[in-house]
Amino acid sequence: MLQLDNVSLEKGNKHILSHVSMTIPAGKLVVIIGPNGAGKSSALKIMAGDYQPSFGRVSLNGQPLKQFSYAQLAQLRAVLSQCYEMQFPFKVSEVIEMGAFAFAEQSNELDHQAMFKQAIEMVGVTALLDRTFTLLSGGEQQRVQLARVLLQLLPALHTAQQQRNGTPYLLIDEPTASLDLFHQYQVMETAKQVANQGAGVVAVLHDLSLAASFADYIYIMQDGCVVAQGDPKTVLQTANLEQVYHMKAHLFEQNNFHPHLQIALS
Repeated sequence: MLQLDNVSLEKGNKHILSHVSMTIPAGKLVVIIGPNGAGKSSALKIMAGDYQPSFGRVSLNGQPLKQFSYAQLAQLRAVLSQCYEMQFPFKVSEVIEMGAFAFAEQSNELDHQAMFKQAIEMVGVTALLDRTFTLLSGGEQQRVQLARVLLQLLPALHTAQQQRNGTPYLLIDEPTASLDLFHQYQVMETAKQVANQGAGVVAVLHDLSLAASFADYIYIMQDGCVVAQGDPKTVLQTANLEQVYHMKAHLFEQNNFHPHLQIALS
């Protein structure tokens, strides 16, 4: 279990997070939503160990997160950030291979090849392998980076590794921001698949329809605080959405279709 317990974060004189508590259980996809500047990405960076909280406790599988080395964290959690700067003309295959570093000493060549194939097929980037990463579109780059973090995490999903090291976690920050409609749903289905294999998955999203479609649990953040939490039907209520987004919206569901939001005309 990954937990934030009464966490606050200050940068200079600015309060970024105030008394935030979140729980990410194994086998669940948890989504964090909220307007720009709500603190969603900062909460994710604290979960990843990239930020140290000013106050409160962060624990990973029952141990304080700060007790883990970078090498240990690399084997227990993979992080997809909003953007990556890459100056050199690496091939797509080389970028994805960077995800294999965490378990390089523990996997043989056959295992590695199988996991590489699995990662690229999960995201659908096989056709991009020989292309230059910096020449790809923003959406293509995002999918390649997702394949990279999946390759990092796949060894940790094996039952023996989970029994030895504990639950692994996938942390993804706005993974669908640059993607077309098909790939938005494909990426979220991939995240759900990872959760179904036992990982805890956290996704920061702006698309509330995607949150409604895939989340097991949702946290709504506003001004650095958690203002609502629960399952999608409980959280995505008109009153909550109007409070946070200042718009009247209603979650619409229909058989054989993903749920989506209907937004009232102003």
